[in-house]
Amino acid sequence: MGYFSAFEQQLLLKALYQLKQNVPDLQLIVRQGSNEHLTQSVANGALDLALSISYGKPALSATATITATPIYRNQMVMGVSRLNPLSRLTALPQTRLTDRPMLYYSPENSTFLLESFLASAPFIQNYEDIHRVASAEQMHLLVALDQAFAFYPQGLTPPATDDSVVYLPIENDDTQTYTIDALYNGHAKTALLGRLLDYWLGDDVDSE
Repeated sequence: MGYFSAFEQQLLLKALYQLKQNVPDLQLIVRQGSNEHLTQSVANGALDLALSISYGKPALSATATITATPIYRNQMVMGVSRLNPLSRLTALPQTRLTDRPMLYYSPENSTFLLESFLASAPFIQNYEDIHRVASAEQMHLLVALDQAFAFYPQGLTPPATDDSVVYLPIENDDTQTYTIDALYNGHAKTALLGRLLDYWLGDDVDSE
């Protein structure tokens, strides 16, 4: 199994935990990697399944030979420190997004997620303001201290009761929908893989 970031890891953990309860002797290997590496690993059989985000651009290219099944859908939001007066708003104005650098989390120096953000964020005028961080903890620290804004997937963020950060939609922008996709080889689908997909698709994990 593979996953792209700490956010969709939550979805993978819940499903695998339940599966291990029912199949205690099941042996698992779980890896984290870039979307490009996950896709290649599923295609060549090194991974049976991987979870990846689809935001602004599909998780798979048009020529991919594997399957992408959406298992979760929600909206991208911007993390804003409670130290910043903007945190008291209900939505973040696009014109105020130049006040701080914008961060996104990716465990590897991959261009996939950066290209995804640029494709879904036409309001960003200076691409040099967008920076990758390799640690979700570091990203959250910088946002909490009001050093930056950051993209977060709503529904997979830290608790809504976070004392230091609020998560705001971007004002007048309805293009921020994302999905978490399960990537797998449909021709090599196993019974266990089917059980995982049934868990996600049958448990109404889509956002209310």
